[in-house]
Amino acid sequence: WSNSVGQVVIAMEGEDNDQINRLQRLSMSDDRSVASCGNEDESVPEKGSTDIRAQGCHPMDGIPSQNQANQKVPCSRALPEAMLTTKQLFQYWNTMNQKVKPIRLLFEIPETRTVNEQGSRYVMYKVVVIKSGTYDANQAYVERRYSDFEKLHRNILRNFKEEVEEITFPKKIMAGNFLPGKIAERKLAFRDYLAQLYAIKDIRFSDEFVEFFFLPEVQEGYGCLRSGQYTRALKGLLNVLSLQEKLCMHLQDTLVLTLSAIGLCCRDLGHIEDAYKFCEKAGLILHDVSCHRYYYPLITIQVALGNELGRNMRHLQDRLIKMEELHGNQSSQPSLKELVVQEYIQDG
Repeated sequence: WSNSVGQVVIAMEGEDNDQINRLQRLSMSDDRSVASCGNEDESVPEKGSTDIRAQGCHPMDGIPSQNQANQKVPCSRALPEAMLTTKQLFQYWNTMNQKVKPIRLLFEIPETRTVNEQGSRYVMYKVVVIKSGTYDANQAYVERRYSDFEKLHRNILRNFKEEVEEITFPKKIMAGNFLPGKIAERKLAFRDYLAQLYAIKDIRFSDEFVEFFFLPEVQEGYGCLRSGQYTRALKGLLNVLSLQEKLCMHLQDTLVLTLSAIGLCCRDLGHIEDAYKFCEKAGLILHDVSCHRYYYPLITIQVALGNELGRNMRHLQDRLIKMEELHGNQSSQPSLKELVVQEYIQDG
């Protein structure tokens, strides 16, 4: 793919661990996070809505030092993990919920490619998702063919028929599909179609819309994880995470699952530092949701990874002890990997 709209295309060859580490840093870096702190080009979430948009920031952004725990904390401040206390975590999330706002997105289709496969010929459209209002160095993309867009439209019509009655979906043509002029027209038509759907709030936050951008890829990534293809799984899931952070920061479970899966891939590839950071990020999302099925396994794996890195994990160990005091022995709980491998299993 050429870089015609300035997007960063995620690419990886073989078992190149250096590129994997680069991608991990890219996904977690503060200035490339999809929920930028204090972005003035964003709208304020409605009162009462499920708001976990703060997880787009790096887990350590905005956490105060011990002598600042009672002060309002700037969003860009950070400090070591060893100083994370329950009080600081709560202040962090309160600060983030006030400052971090949903982003606005653009959809570009800069390129296409024609595929000849088992007697079938079709055009694949590269859809790049871009955060507007600032330079987006962490652009993510997916490839979709006409039938994928058509399936999206059918799903949208099923639940949002009135909302899209004035939106035109590109009609199927029986001849000239592969002419450059026709392909160029369709690129523009699909770009405008996605933009019009995104402009409708109920559709923008719907499963039908957001899953169009990542569901096939996340299913493939989990399949690779189950079969031990951790490098391939990591490549796909990092791109999925970038898309999810832009499209569905309101979906808590979705983000926790992807972050957990990426953390496991990093761990099994020997990238312990990155595994800790991704699991920590997932744990921060669930910091006050101790009843979540991933909560105890995430804290447990964080403690194990932190000990391996020589970090002070007293605060998390105390949390595990409190859970056992409240809920009894947790040793029968499934491990994080046992939970993750059961996700996104396709029928048949």
